[in-house]
Amino acid sequence: MQAQPKYPLYLSDAALIHQGKVRDTYALECYPDLLLMVATDRISTHDVVHVSMVPGKGQVLTAMTVYWSKYVFQDIPTHIVAYGKKIYEYLPRDQTYPDDLHLRAIVVQRVDMMPFELIFRARMAGSLWNKFYSQGKPDPYGLVLPPGLHLMDRLEPPVFTPTEKSETDDPVNADFMRSRDSRYDEAIALARRAYDEGRNRAAVSGIEIIDAKFEVGFDQDSNPILADEWMTGDCARFVESRDICVGAEPPWMDKELFRQDAMHQWNRGGVVKGTPLVFSDEVIAGGMRAYRKIFEGLSGFTLEEFQQSQFG
Repeated sequence: MQAQPKYPLYLSDAALIHQGKVRDTYALECYPDLLLMVATDRISTHDVVHVSMVPGKGQVLTAMTVYWSKYVFQDIPTHIVAYGKKIYEYLPRDQTYPDDLHLRAIVVQRVDMMPFELIFRARMAGSLWNKFYSQGKPDPYGLVLPPGLHLMDRLEPPVFTPTEKSETDDPVNADFMRSRDSRYDEAIALARRAYDEGRNRAAVSGIEIIDAKFEVGFDQDSNPILADEWMTGDCARFVESRDICVGAEPPWMDKELFRQDAMHQWNRGGVVKGTPLVFSDEVIAGGMRAYRKIFEGLSGFTLEEFQQSQFG
């Protein structure tokens, strides 16, 4: 069944089956067990898709996802079937496509997605700090955290803070989530392993992955596999290790730059919180520099080098 788009489509002639905040997913007529997932240049914060686009962001997200899968993960299955110009082997030959489709789209396996987002946090930051711990409120995840922690204090081992996959991404108790399906423990372990491998690789480059969100699905044999994206500037928080100072907000290298500007615009008055925003050229350019810096710092490639060598 074709979905009705909420936002302008990247591919207007394809069969849209799901439109997320950033990614559009299309059916592949001749391959019913596969999907085409396109990373757009939309930017979302606080569950709001904003007016502004970030030119080229979708290309960086796709390169980052492919990099982790090909160069870092050891025996961690993902839903990726094809990327780069190999995606055209699965697309109708009688259609014309945007020139950069192969730089921002991947062909993926259809999977039975978990209705939860699996989030791991290696430091006290983000919503765990802002909404709960710093406010003296009990967290909704079922954690037992010691008193006296500060912003950016290390959490070792990283804590697990799942959320429901919904328009509002509400937090859920980890034990309640596990009770929903006997397969979930294995899925959580898979995502944690991916996070640990990502953190270890990032540390070599002097970068810390402060927290990261994963999505997991199950294949036809009920085996868990990573899906959607993983450890990109949209779904993880990155800081250069040398810039971390406990008790202080660090200079972020990810979507946090857009989150902070959105809150600034909403808080200064005249704009109702939740209204889609227009970001300044300076904020957009700064955000894009940060996304590229993450990718190039971790991979050792410029974006263009990686695209030329891997995407054709």
